[in-house]
Amino acid sequence: MINLIRLFFLFAVTLLPCRLWCAGMPASLAERIDSILSGRRMTVGVSAECGDFSYVRNARVRFPLMSVFKVHVAMKVLADMSASGTSLDTVVHVERAMLRENTYSPLRDARPSGDVDITLAGLMRYSVAESDNNACDILIRMAGGIGQVDRYVRSLGVDGFRLMHDEDAMHRDITRCYDNWSTPEAMTRLMKIIFEGSAPLYAPLRSMMAATVTGADKIRAGVPESLPVAHKTGSSDRMAGIKTGDNDVAVVRMPSGRNCYITVFIKDSAETDAVNAAVIAAVAREIVEEVTARGL
Repeated sequence: MINLIRLFFLFAVTLLPCRLWCAGMPASLAERIDSILSGRRMTVGVSAECGDFSYVRNARVRFPLMSVFKVHVAMKVLADMSASGTSLDTVVHVERAMLRENTYSPLRDARPSGDVDITLAGLMRYSVAESDNNACDILIRMAGGIGQVDRYVRSLGVDGFRLMHDEDAMHRDITRCYDNWSTPEAMTRLMKIIFEGSAPLYAPLRSMMAATVTGADKIRAGVPESLPVAHKTGSSDRMAGIKTGDNDVAVVRMPSGRNCYITVFIKDSAETDAVNAAVIAAVAREIVEEVTARGL
């Protein structure tokens, strides 16, 4: 019995330096993100990849995509254009009836009289870079409907998402926003398809995401100004004070030349829009700092 006590004592003494050292270690990325989210009345999903680094939070939770699904729409339209040999310079006539009121639409605001002639490139820029809801729904119709967009993205080998409604349908019933969903990892996989391939198919989309003007207070705010960021945001209205979704997905070009993919989804937030944005920026900042510390 005495020998057992001595053995336990020696074992404890041996471990003590390790315990003290571990207690002084910098917090892990997961711990730092836990600290950011502590006390926040929201559900947050995160997926990040850069080289051999990866991090995921709430991997299997379904988050409303909101306007992030405009990336999916643009991919399908670009694929159709490539298959038919249609140029981005092709002019599309947009009738006044296509420019719905009471929805976010810089295109409608710029051309309030309607009957607009605009190139496909211009229409896509409005949808992606400026998150124009009317432009998005016009592109969805050109793509053959939202079901065709869903099927196309699945054909790329991506699952863990679903698309059922266009912007107009979600605007008429906000609960439908939950039907257009994705897991964080599925969105990161899609971003890698867009930005990893050398094929020119998605080159216009990459440029448009780099020119995004929405969400300057989200991932962009958490990343050093010297690092290029291409991203797409999404944001909903509120039901009884609860925000359905507040999102940003991005690729950050690190000094090493590697792409750092960051997806941050928020759903059912009782916090303010400013707090939501600050959370997204803070999570992105921790991810970029982690990747930098690893020399990636």
